[in-house]
Amino acid sequence: MNAALRHLCLAAAVLGAGAAAAQNPPPHKPLRPISECLRANMISDYHVINDTTAILSNGPNRFMVTTSVACPRMDLGGGIRFRANEANKAMAPFSLCGDINEQIVRRDDPPCPVASVERIDDATYKSMSTRKGVHHGNGAGISGIVP
Repeated sequence: MNAALRHLCLAAAVLGAGAAAAQNPPPHKPLRPISECLRANMISDYHVINDTTAILSNGPNRFMVTTSVACPRMDLGGGIRFRANEANKAMAPFSLCGDINEQIVRRDDPPCPVASVERIDDATYKSMSTRKGVHHGNGAGISGIVP
């Protein structure tokens, strides 16, 4: 009886751990090396796709930035402004890699946490930027990093 109960408890524990692992997505990995990250001081073009996604270009490099919450009006004021991770500022002061505590900073609204920064190819950038309802802008405005 004790052996059967022990096997039943062990099976329940194994199945419970498997179900918990299936529900948790793999942890996000920020871009590395830091030289591959988005340089916010060099944004030449951007498109706000929806309340959680923007695509940005700095020269030949293309990036998709997503937020973990809805971030309406992320380009209010004529540009997209970011707050970089304090740990990366010493090595690359204007870089956004998708690390913890990176944010999109909006005028008069709370900041939006950045969930991820991903490199995308030219074809993806062009197809996303031509969607109907997408806000467009260029980096000549006030895009960049805030203190």
